[in-house]
Amino acid sequence: MSDTTARIIWNGDLKFTGVNADGFETAIDGDHKSAASPVELLLESTAACSAVDVVLILAKMRTPATRLEMDLEADRNPTPPRFFTRMRLAFDIWSDDLTPDKAARAVRLSVIKYCSVYNTLRPDMKLELAFRIHRSDATASGDYEPVQIDPAAGIEE
Repeated sequence: MSDTTARIIWNGDLKFTGVNADGFETAIDGDHKSAASPVELLLESTAACSAVDVVLILAKMRTPATRLEMDLEADRNPTPPRFFTRMRLAFDIWSDDLTPDKAARAVRLSVIKYCSVYNTLRPDMKLELAFRIHRSDATASGDYEPVQIDPAAGIEE
């Protein structure tokens, strides 16, 4: 028996509605004129999956985030199939107690160990991770700090 199910309903043109097992709907547009395209949704899903993990990991580290945003970029193979060849996830994390070491560890753990979406993607896709930490009352600014990862090496908890 499957543990995840959904349904796709064609609405004409290249527009679809995704409906999950709980009835939540997602608009999808293959022309990305009225909704995100399937490829954009995959990029967003990868980031959202990692973001959920980062929020949970930081809370367990007793350095909770008060806000989290991400900027996402991806490159695709130039010819079909147009799979992702590179993905960049840049985290902006607001927290008054977070250190760069804890932020890097949370980001690294989220992607390498816990993010089921990332771990479903092609193993040859290049992943770039970075973060910035901001005080809770600050605006986002400054340079992103890269997070070094080696997916083949795994990660300790």
